[in-house]
Amino acid sequence: MKSLLLSAATAMAITTTLGADELSDLKTQLKILSERLSTLEANDKKQVEQTDALASELINVQNQTSFAVVDTNKAIQGMSPAASKVYYSKNPLSIGGYGELYYSKYNHDGVNTGSKDAFGDTYRFIPYIGYKFSDNIILNSELEFEHGNEIAVEQLYVDFILDPLATIRLGHQLVPMGYVNLYHEPTLFNTVQRPDVEKQLIPSTWHELGLSVYGKTDNFEYTVGAYTALDMNHPTLTSATDKDWIRKARVGNESDKGMDNMAIVARLDYNGINGLQVGASAYTGKAGNAIIANKKEGQMTMVDIHAVYQNEGFKARALYTQSHLSNADAYNAAKPESARGGYVNLEYNIMPFLTSSTDRMPIFFQYENYNMGTSLANGNSFGTSESFTYGLNYFPHDQVVIKAEYLDRKNKNTTDTTKYIDEGIFSLGLGFIF
Repeated sequence: MKSLLLSAATAMAITTTLGADELSDLKTQLKILSERLSTLEANDKKQVEQTDALASELINVQNQTSFAVVDTNKAIQGMSPAASKVYYSKNPLSIGGYGELYYSKYNHDGVNTGSKDAFGDTYRFIPYIGYKFSDNIILNSELEFEHGNEIAVEQLYVDFILDPLATIRLGHQLVPMGYVNLYHEPTLFNTVQRPDVEKQLIPSTWHELGLSVYGKTDNFEYTVGAYTALDMNHPTLTSATDKDWIRKARVGNESDKGMDNMAIVARLDYNGINGLQVGASAYTGKAGNAIIANKKEGQMTMVDIHAVYQNEGFKARALYTQSHLSNADAYNAAKPESARGGYVNLEYNIMPFLTSSTDRMPIFFQYENYNMGTSLANGNSFGTSESFTYGLNYFPHDQVVIKAEYLDRKNKNTTDTTKYIDEGIFSLGLGFIF
């Protein structure tokens, strides 16, 4: 192109020395050169545009195949969005995860239990690593780094997808009970910590070795499976009247602590009304060999009913559960034999009233009422506890949440029914998924 420009300039310089015929010929040649120059310039511009488009397309392909992002509106049955990434990824390998950090300030009244006045915790950092052997055979895993120094495998399974009506899941997986136990990423529940009911009575995160089948129709989702059973002989159950008697009975991935029994779990959810999910789960399994001579092994049963409703900025969630341990006196004369509890959580996004921003800021209220030992083998009871939680969440991004709340809890978890432990807890939390 530079040579063409130079030629054109030279030609113009010598036109004054040429005759009329020669000048006419030269003008014709200059016109041809000018047209060629215009064509080359247009081609150069088109090549630049094509190069830019190819570069942009390459970046998009890399993002979709190697660096897939979380779609918070997409999740497979019974799982949270980040945990579902491998099912939607175009790359066989998928990496995701979530994290939670919090700070709490305590005020205690009544009985002083020696609890801390303030506490901060790098609570959880959870990577998900998934791999698609094919569109129908998918490996998924959930690794937990808790409190900065504890490591556990919460999920490690392979799905064999036969049909939308039936997928076989084999390996270490979540027990399909409750709500938060399945949907436990911090952007999906608004309290800083999980509800007491879904920490103690449905011991989230509850994960066991097992085999399950799940599937869905237009209006229903189901899961049925066999999992390692709760063990009332678990070594962490050091006290007969331990209020954590269900939580500490989890076997999890600690196979050295016993896998004597398997439990059957079934879950059914109805989704036929827009914005509403309502369902129930049931668990039954042997509870571990009797400790006291001539006593029969117990049977643990647990049921829950749950519902979630969402309409634009409003969301409501409710859950009720109860459990029963037969032959509780086979483990200790004061062993809990039944428990029950429930909670209601309401939230509303107030951001549209404050600004036109697409960020979200739901305010929420949660009420819990539970008794972790409605009856003991000796006829006593732990007593009823209740809590009221008020707070707000701020989502600067749909994958990041900042939480603030105040919890007012009244504990009555002792066989001495005259004693209460009242506590107020102010908490700040940070959660994210990726």
